Amino acid sequence: MTFIFYDTETTGLSAGFDQILQFAALVTDDDFNVIEEVNLRCRLQSHVVPSPGALLVTGVRPSDIQGANLSHYQMVRKIRNVIEQHTPAVIVGYNSISYDESMLRQAFYQTLNPVYLTNMNGNTRMDMLRVAHAVSEYAPDVLQIPLNDKGRPSFKLGLLAAANGLVHEDAHEAMSDTLVTLGLARLVRAKAPKIWEAMYATRAKRSVQGFMADTDVFCFTDKMFKQSSVLATQIAPSPENSSQVAVFDLSHDPVHYLDISKKDMVSLLRTTPRPIRVVKANQQPILASYEFSHVGVAGHDLPIYQLQERARQVKEHPTFADNVAHAIANRYPEREPSKLVEEQIYNAFPSWSDQKLMEQFHQQPWEERLGTVLQLTDDRLGELGERLIYTERPDALPEDVILRRDRWRHERIHAEQSVQWVTAGSALEEVESLRTKGSGKHEDLFQDIEMFLGKL
Repeated sequence: MTFIFYDTETTGLSAGFDQILQFAALVTDDDFNVIEEVNLRCRLQSHVVPSPGALLVTGVRPSDIQGANLSHYQMVRKIRNVIEQHTPAVIVGYNSISYDESMLRQAFYQTLNPVYLTNMNGNTRMDMLRVAHAVSEYAPDVLQIPLNDKGRPSFKLGLLAAANGLVHEDAHEAMSDTLVTLGLARLVRAKAPKIWEAMYATRAKRSVQGFMADTDVFCFTDKMFKQSSVLATQIAPSPENSSQVAVFDLSHDPVHYLDISKKDMVSLLRTTPRPIRVVKANQQPILASYEFSHVGVAGHDLPIYQLQERARQVKEHPTFADNVAHAIANRYPEREPSKLVEEQIYNAFPSWSDQKLMEQFHQQPWEERLGTVLQLTDDRLGELGERLIYTERPDALPEDVILRRDRWRHERIHAEQSVQWVTAGSALEEVESLRTKGSGKHEDLFQDIEMFLGKL
């Protein structure tokens, strides 16, 4: 199997409104021998204002993001080519499923490329942060987990690398972070092969769903909870999203919960301690067989026959699974649909005809692309397509469209109301806040940022 280890550096933390500035990847064979290196940087899009805090963390200056050889669109096309060239592959990052993956999906979406490239056509995903969590829980002698300033375990990549002898020359630089992620994978697979195999098995949603359906008692770890690890059994998937699967914490006696009504079941999902938890099957959950259980896992003190009996009661009750499924589907209030195209990414899949037009778009001369955009039936894609041409080749647009887009860009950058993205005004306020907190050693960077913002 081919592996693609990767990392991104971005203008900020908002997947929909920030952008990737650097993408680095190491493509390896099944033995983790590097067969290809990729290191791409791109220019800032004209409507994106970078977060000064993000620039401070990465050490990137405005001149760096204005002078890169590639445009954002050109970089995204190259990223797609890397993935497709090595498909099927296991695509691996660090905290990637929660962060980098969202940035990649938005980059693909906003450039009319397939959104789900990292988990389609046989591609699967692994997140080494989750693997590190699993190792710390089930093979605690393998990794040294450093403590932060408050004396709590820290899984920050830089600290974890230093504690385990992994060379990390330039934290928050994408290639350096990718090298460390690969080094961590080599270490875990060599020293904790059973944990590696267990996490490798959860890289695909179907494998996770199959494991939970076929296993009466298993370990489930979720670092969001104070009692992070429990022995559990599957109850039911959400009827609205099969990736969300309810499981029962077998340290609790199910007799107390089996006959709770649908209405009261929603409240039960919010209680502490929580007898029912939700596994996100498409986000590489930390699951392991019963043999990994230890004294720190809730339910470990119970004999296996009692755990199996509790699992049987959960699975055979005539209404419990339906009531729980209804509850997890309705545990959050409905939200008003967003009017912002960036936040509509998961509203629907493009039609087959639109998918063909999207591919046609990428092969055409820029002068012909607006005609293709106008044929798209999905309003989201039409908006993004016109925006993309404006960003890449505004000379390929009619004068009236250019003027309309100029107004859109100005309103985007200089919005005075509260918005989801960074504006020139909010960036200047952030600079002042950072300056107040700092010791003056970054003053030259702050002045560069202020000069850049003043020209927008």
